[in-house]
This record gives sequence, C-alpha cells and structure tokens, in this order.
Amino acid sequence: MPPNSLSFLLLICALLIAPIQSRGFFGIPGDYCSTRTHTCCENRDDDCTVPILGDHLCYCDMFCDRGPDGGNDCCPDFEATCRGRDIQNDQRIDGESCSMDGETKEKNCEKCTCQNGMWKCDGTACLIQPDILEKLHTGRYSWTARNYSTFWGRSLSDGIKYRLGTLFPERSVQNMNEILIKPRELPEHFDARDKWGHLIHPVADQGDCGSSWAVSTTGISSDRLSIISEGRINASLSSQQLLSCNQHRQKGCEGGYLDRAWWYIRKLGVVGDHCYPYVSGQSREPGHCLIPKRDYTNRQGLRCPSGDQDSTAFKMTPPYKVSSREEDIQTELMTNGPVQATFVVHEDFFMYAGGVYQHSDLAAQKGASSVAEGYHSVRVLGWGVDHSTGRPIKYWLCANSWGTQWGEDGYFKILRGENHCEIESFVIGAWGKGSKRRRRFKMRKLRRFKKMFK
Repeated sequence: MPPNSLSFLLLICALLIAPIQSRGFFGIPGDYCSTRTHTCCENRDDDCTVPILGDHLCYCDMFCDRGPDGGNDCCPDFEATCRGRDIQNDQRIDGESCSMDGETKEKNCEKCTCQNGMWKCDGTACLIQPDILEKLHTGRYSWTARNYSTFWGRSLSDGIKYRLGTLFPERSVQNMNEILIKPRELPEHFDARDKWGHLIHPVADQGDCGSSWAVSTTGISSDRLSIISEGRINASLSSQQLLSCNQHRQKGCEGGYLDRAWWYIRKLGVVGDHCYPYVSGQSREPGHCLIPKRDYTNRQGLRCPSGDQDSTAFKMTPPYKVSSREEDIQTELMTNGPVQATFVVHEDFFMYAGGVYQHSDLAAQKGASSVAEGYHSVRVLGWGVDHSTGRPIKYWLCANSWGTQWGEDGYFKILRGENHCEIESFVIGAWGKGSKRRRRFKMRKLRRFKKMFK
C-alpha cells in the first residue's frame, strides 16, 4: 500500500474513533446493560462490561455516574437500565409480537411468555415501577427519584418483606406513658452529627433481611451510649446478636417488635459489632444464636463469634416514649441525642433519591396491585427547612439502613410536623445503663416504664 494511502487510512480511523472517545457510545442503538445477568454493578467494577463496536467494551457500573466526564466509556443504555432516565426502554412488552410460542423473557421483575405470537407478562408489581419513576422525574415534587440497580428486577412484595422489618407495636406498647419534656428554644436547623461529631454512628446496611427493628435499636443504643459516656464508650452494637438471639415471639428477617428488642438489650446486653458481625443481609436468615443466655452466667465470660477478645456487653435502661408533638421530639433529640422512629413505608419510598419525601398517590392511581406498605424503623438525627422548591418545607433528617448508595448518602428527609407516614406517632429514646448523668425524669417514672417491658 502506498505511503499516502496508509496515512489516509489512519486518518480515517482516527476520525472514526475520536467521536467515540470524546462523546462516548451515546447514540449507538442496541441492548447492552439490559442483556447482563446482573444488569448493573454498584460502585466501580472493571469487569462490569458488555462488548460494543467489535473489540470495544462499554461499562454498566455506577462509576458511570461520576459526573459530566464520566460517561465516555458507558453503554448507551446505561441511563435507561441503571438510572431510569429513559423510561421508554423499561416499559412492559405486553401486546408486542413475538416469534416463538413458549419463549420466556424477563422485563424488570415480570416474567413474560410468548403466547399465540404475542408477549404476555404476569403483571407482578415491581419495586421500581418505571411509569411512576417517569412521573416523579417530570412532575413537580419536593423530592427526586432514582432507579436503583439493587432494586431493579425485584418485586414490590419482596422489597416490603426483606427491606423493612418492624412489626406494628402492640396496644400495650402504643399506650406507653410519655415523658415530660421541658420546652427550649429551637433553631431552624439541627443535625446531631454537627453537635456530637464522631459519637454519631454511620449509616448501616441491613441488606436483604427485614431487620430494621434490630438495626435501629442497636443504632440508637450506640449513639446514646457514646453521647452519655462522652466518647469513653464508642462501640457499634451488634444488630446480628439481637437478630439471632432475640427470637422469642420475633420473626427474625421477616420482622420484629421493638419492645422485645429493647427488653433483650436491657436484661442481657449486646456486644459490639466487631465481636458479633452482621451477616444476615446476605443469608436472609437470622441464624443460630452464638451467644446463648447461659453464657452470661459463665465465669469465663462471653466469647465473640468473630474471635475478638473484647466481648463487653452493653445494656440500656428501659426505653421511653417521646410525645408526638413536633417540639417535644425536637427538644428530646437536641438535648439527648438521636431517637428511634417507626413509620409507614410506601411503594414510592424505595425510589427516593433526595429532597423532602412526601408520599405520592401515583401507585394508587394505577390500582391496588401497584400499592404496598409496611412499617420500618430508623434513626432521626435532626430537622430543617427546605427552601429549594420556592416555598419552605419542614423536614426530619433521618438515617436509613439501606447503605450509603441509597438516598442522600444513606440519609433521607421526610415532611415534619404533620405526622406524615406516621413518622411522629411512635418515637423512642433510651439511656445507657449505669450512667451517673442526672436523668431529666424522676426514678418513679423510670420504674413505671419498666413495668411496660416486663
């Protein structure tokens, strides 16, 4: 080949490749991420690829969300499959023609079958509902939504069963006496992390186990023990021990009662997470108790399942109920630390990405099959007022237990002062046992609370 011809060919190749390098693979038709067995990958994963344009590879991992320069090597359908920003490709294929009767195909969480030349889907309600997601993206709401890859392909009933996990409190617990709180001047914004810093523990991840009853109880205990001891105790208490060992009249990874969780941590105590690590998020099972009650009376002391030498068990006082009055919850939180709140999670909450959450009726408009709810317990860390929508919206700042990839780095805001989703109905606080700090309530009231948990 003559030198001039070779130079011309190299120039043509460079011109063809340059747009790919500078603008990525955008605009190239086809299915890429959607063809993977695990469509998308969390965080950075260099093996999360699909072939494109012959010898090239495009990516389907969350590293593609790293900003305006992050999409050059991402698959064309990354936005649609992994983040739900182009919902047209996510719609059901009901009614479309197919060529081979009996062929099956999965679309999101639905199983579709080719029948008489037409696709027929089973109608299962999915945890990520693309049509609702699209309306949340384009409508005027106080919060934004996202298509989480960890939730894509999961059924709504599966999410309610394994991502929540607090059973509705029994009547005797609902009627707990409320403590008396002395009012104080309250700021417009408050964040426990600003006041107590590293004494407030990070966001947990309960995984595929309905264990919010255990995770939130140990989370509040960890925070309050650190605060009241002024940092001398700063352990993350083991939600796994509570989940595995507090099984009397509890349902493990399918839910539990808060009063029984608090009873266990008051009577026996719970070791640190380093001693009894959390594993139920992967197994979906509470597992066998590896620190049985008899070990608490053993002269040799408790033995850590992890092999760690520090098997200190921490106890809490009986929990107390905080009034549902907005100001009382704020005063309690600002004075004594994060509180535990139980609220109703609706189907759209799983798609929350940021802003002030307010439940929409979009699923109800579709029909009863698209609606589901369940109770969930979280830590409330503070409050504030959002002005981004042009009108002030009061909110509670909460730490969820779905990991830092969800919401605002694992946190969320929810409408404050209107008992939205029952967030203000059942708020709980407790103290580390043995503390010498003066209580704000008298001991006779403490004894009254004890009677509720015998």
